Amino acid sequence: MALSRLIAAATLSFAAFAAAAQTAAPWKPTPAIEIVNPAAPGGSVDLMCRMLKKFIEDNRLVDVPVNVVYKTGANGAIALDHVNQAQGSGEMLFAIAHTFLTIRLTGDSKLDWRDLTPVGILFKEFHVTAVNADSPLKTGRDLIERMRADPSSLSFGFFGNPGNHLHLGAAIPFKAAGIDIRRMTNVPYRSGPEAMVAAMGGHLDVALVSAVNPAPHVQSGKMRVLTQSSPARLDGYLKQVPTWKELGVDVEYATAQGFAGPRGMPPAAVAFWEGVLGKLAKDPEWQKTLDRSVWQGAYMTSAEMRRYYESEFSRLGAVLGELGLVKQ
Repeated sequence: MALSRLIAAATLSFAAFAAAAQTAAPWKPTPAIEIVNPAAPGGSVDLMCRMLKKFIEDNRLVDVPVNVVYKTGANGAIALDHVNQAQGSGEMLFAIAHTFLTIRLTGDSKLDWRDLTPVGILFKEFHVTAVNADSPLKTGRDLIERMRADPSSLSFGFFGNPGNHLHLGAAIPFKAAGIDIRRMTNVPYRSGPEAMVAAMGGHLDVALVSAVNPAPHVQSGKMRVLTQSSPARLDGYLKQVPTWKELGVDVEYATAQGFAGPRGMPPAAVAFWEGVLGKLAKDPEWQKTLDRSVWQGAYMTSAEMRRYYESEFSRLGAVLGELGLVKQ
C-alpha cells in the first residue's frame, strides 16, 4: 500500500515537473509564419519583408515555413483588415510604416496602428523634393520663397493619398516655414517613380519621394534634388543637398518602418520577434542593405516603438488637422 502511494506520488511529481518544464519552454511559432506586406513588390516595404524572411530561413530561427503575403490596395486598408482577422496570433507579422499612423484619421480605414501590437522598428527613411533638371527652381531657398509668395503655384506629386507620410514630408517643413499648407497643390500618383517621370516630363513641378529614388536620375543629369528631410546630410549624391535645417527651417522628418503583430499578440511571441528583429538589425548583410537603400538603422523594441509612435501620432495628427484632412 505504501509502495503504491509512493509510485502515485512520484507519478504526480513527474507530471507536475513535465508541465512546469513545458510552461517554461521559450515560445516559438508552430503554424506557418505570415509576413503581411501592404505594399506592391519592389519598394522599401517589400525589401524589408523579403530580407526578414531570408534572415529567418538562413539562420534556421524557426521550424515552420515563412511566407510573404501581399495584401495591397486601398492605401493599406486591405492589409489592416486581413491582420485584424488574426487577433491573438503570434505567427503573423505586419510590415508597418508611418502610413498607418494617419490612415484612420484621414478616413481611409476604420483601423490604424492602435489596432495592432507593436513589435519593433528596423530603420528610418528620409524624403527629398526633386525637380526636373531644367526647372526654374535651382535651390531649396528658391522652393521656400516661391511657396511663401504663392503656396498654390507649384504642383507636388507623391505616391498615395493626401495626408500620407510623403505629403507630410513637405507639409511639415512648409508649415514650420510659415507657409499656408492648406493651399498646396497636391497630385497623388500610383508610385514614387511615376511622380518622378511626371516631373522629368514637365507635367509636375516637384516630386516628393524617398531619398533613394532620384539617385540615378540625378546622376544622369535629368533631375535635381532641392531638400532632404534628414537631421544631417546623407551620403552619396545627397552630400550636396541641404537639409531643411540648413535652409533655416528647424524640422527633420523620417518615416520609421518595422513590424507589428495583430491585436492581442501574446507577450511571449512579442519577445520572440523582438529578438529576431534585434539580431537582424546587427546582421552585416542588413547593414549593407541600409547603405544601398539610403536608410538609417533605428532598431526599437516593442515598448520603444509604442512610445515613438504615440509621439509621432500626436505630431502628425496636429498637421493633418491644420490641413483639414482629419475625418474621424
